[in-house]
Amino acid sequence: MTEMMTKANDHFETSRNQAIHWIDERQDPALQTVDRAVRQGHYQTARTRFLKLAESSQIGVLQHIPQQDAVRLAGGLPTYTVARLFERLPRHLGRAIVQSLPEGKRQGVVVILNHRRHDPRNLQRRQLQG
Repeated sequence: MTEMMTKANDHFETSRNQAIHWIDERQDPALQTVDRAVRQGHYQTARTRFLKLAESSQIGVLQHIPQQDAVRLAGGLPTYTVARLFERLPRHLGRAIVQSLPEGKRQGVVVILNHRRHDPRNLQRRQLQG
């Protein structure tokens, strides 16, 4: 009896110490909300919800939705937000978004990006990440 209990306990300890790996394949509800608003043509609603997301989620949304929708969604975002996202988006998508902006807003994004590139705090952050 003692031997049986010991074996059961050993099995339990082994199982408890093993990591459980799983992938949550459910779509992020925030992504669903923004995606649904974009598909329905409610871009202002999509932008409002988009701005409440964490930056990593914002990047994910822009990469998930069709490029023409990402361009239209981003076109109504604040200039600083577009510049910040541009730095983390895949090059082709970032360029498509910035090139579609009206001239004044596009120039604003360029000014912000140039400033951020020369800011010592950002240089230090990039060195730590790189």
